[in-house]
This record gives sequence, structure tokens and C-alpha cells, in this order.
Amino acid sequence: MTDEQIIMLVFLIIAGLGLIFIIVGIFIILWQRRKVKLCQEMTHGIVVDYCYRGNGVIVPVVEYHVFGETYKKVRTFRGYITKSWRRDGEPYVRVTKNDCLSIAGGRMGKSDAQNMWPLGSNIAVYYHPMKPKMAFIEKIPEHQSILAMIFIGVGIFLIIIMMLIVYFIL
Repeated sequence: MTDEQIIMLVFLIIAGLGLIFIIVGIFIILWQRRKVKLCQEMTHGIVVDYCYRGNGVIVPVVEYHVFGETYKKVRTFRGYITKSWRRDGEPYVRVTKNDCLSIAGGRMGKSDAQNMWPLGSNIAVYYHPMKPKMAFIEKIPEHQSILAMIFIGVGIFLIIIMMLIVYFIL
């Protein structure tokens, strides 16, 4: 193989990988939109426990009833923001308007979770009437998944880098 053929092969492999990243990101967006469209029925759930998600994050476990069946679901967030400082008067733990869990002071204690979501408190649950296990806790997401944006961004980055490399080498 000539040098040009090797460069083109590397270009095709890495650009193909970039394209796969973009496709996965688009798939995540489409899946989330579908889930948002389907999960429109609302009921109320009760906080029954807490779940440790790692990196000092504790989220509520909510139990809800639909058509006589009981379901449990862990509250998810668009992302987690951990910072080592906080502004005066700012709570240590809060949910931002973009549905990210912001934790000031590094780690979240169980008492912080109990203050935000006391055991036995009611929380809205939006579920799919045909598949009640598919649900959102507290609110329906309004923004795109950060994971999808990362996949699409990495895919575009790989394709642009390979185009620049091929342009300057060939």
C-alpha cells in the first residue's frame, strides 16, 4: 500500500467512527423525544428510599401505583454539577432550571437528600399508560440529553480532525 492509500484508510476508519458517534447521539435524542411524547399521564408517587449514584450524589427512589401495580423508579437528572464553593445564601444542594443537580461543597449527605425529598413526600410521576414502568420523576425533560450532545460533538470533532489531516497531508 502506498502512503496515500494508508492515509485514506485511516481517514475512512476514523471518519466512520465519527459517523457512528453522530448516529448514536441522534438515536439517543430520538429515544428521549419518543419517551417524552409517550409519558404524558400523571400520577403521584411517594419517596420511599434514597439511591447513592456515586461521586457524592444521592437521589430519591419513588414508588408509584398505576392500575393496581406498584412500580419503583429512581429520579434521574440531566447532569450533576459539583463545586467546592458556594455563594452566600445558596443551598448546598439544589436542582437548576436545566434539571441538573448542583452540589456545593463537594459531596451530598443523606440529610441533604432528606431535606430536598423527605421520606413519604409526594412527587409527580409522568408515565406511559401502556408501559407504566417507563416514567419520569418530578418533571418531564425540556432539554436534550447531555450524553447525546457529547456523542454528536465527539463525532463531528473526529470528522473535522480527519478532514484537516487529510487536507494538510495530501
